[in-house]
Amino acid sequence: MVRPLALRTVTLATLPFLSLVACGGSDGDAKPAPTATPVQAAAASAPAPSQPAGRPVPAPEIKIETASPVPSGIESKATVATVNGRPIVAERVYTVYQMNKSMLQQRGRQLSESDDQALKTESLEVVVADELLYQAALAKGIKAAPGEVDASFKQFKSRVGSEEAYAQFLASSGFTEADVRHEIERNLQTDAYRKSLVAGRAVSEEQAKKYYDANAATGMFNVPEQVHVQSILLKATENDSESVRAEARKRAEEAAKRAAAGEDFGALAKQYSQDPTASRGGDLGLVPRGVMFPKFEEVAFSGKPGSVSPVFETPKGFNVIKVLEKKPESTRSYEDVKNALMAEMRRVLEQDIVQSKVQELAAAAKITVLDHSFAPPAPAVAQAPPTQPVKP
Repeated sequence: MVRPLALRTVTLATLPFLSLVACGGSDGDAKPAPTATPVQAAAASAPAPSQPAGRPVPAPEIKIETASPVPSGIESKATVATVNGRPIVAERVYTVYQMNKSMLQQRGRQLSESDDQALKTESLEVVVADELLYQAALAKGIKAAPGEVDASFKQFKSRVGSEEAYAQFLASSGFTEADVRHEIERNLQTDAYRKSLVAGRAVSEEQAKKYYDANAATGMFNVPEQVHVQSILLKATENDSESVRAEARKRAEEAAKRAAAGEDFGALAKQYSQDPTASRGGDLGLVPRGVMFPKFEEVAFSGKPGSVSPVFETPKGFNVIKVLEKKPESTRSYEDVKNALMAEMRRVLEQDIVQSKVQELAAAAKITVLDHSFAPPAPAVAQAPPTQPVKP
């Protein structure tokens, strides 16, 4: 079945794509997220290993997943859509789909059947959007300098890890080195085109101030009430034996008594507390409402600066806290938020410009979906109210 793809407004940064090939940058970069390619997705499949604090973190050696992202029974090179006659193959779309599905699941998101179908549809839309931008880059004659491709290729190999890991990547992914270089070059060209779309477009301080003034009253720039506390925790749960609970309470009472007598709370926390914060004197920093256990919050926000609480119990155990300072709810000034606000407004502006260009390119393109499994999920059908009997 051949059917046209009705591209919705494509947000290139909607899904958490990781770019390891051509556009490396921190999560905080104020720019639209580049579209993941199969090479990028395979390279981004595993998180960096944890390192002891204080040691430099080397480039992670990337674990290569040998299982194909394409479901059994579907040919990986099958054309699922065309954009101006150029094929979009199943492997490309399913790689994006599987990577993002995995990321959502790792964050605790449970996908319903409708959610899963929507993710498949959006994955195709994102790949189509990337193809449209790439074709536009080619039409503009945008090229990637050989030196730039070489540098990005070296960066990619270093992040994969050893030569053995790189060879394993090629063998398991089915890519050749020429394929990897082509993907890198393609990414560089597409990214250069995106940058050309937003070149010279800036957010002025006047615009940022106008936005701040229009939204300050809504609470958008408010900082909630906060309390700065130090804490001592002796672990005990309701499932522990009475002897364990009694011992934990006894030690908490002992720590509270010594703290109330004026001993250094930080030193006591290091001696008594079984919380990970013990090493830093039980300092929790400034904590807003709504993130602590209700009882902990009640005691913390009711105490006066300098006061030491009596022992109280939470689901984790027996606690003693010292209130260091309290900060009432406040509104951050324009000067406090100006830089971050301008950066966010710039990011949104750039994203809107790219989205608008994608829609423009899509309207002028011939986009055909050949695989009906990528159709958007059917909208929920509202049930009709029960028929009322007609009164005589």
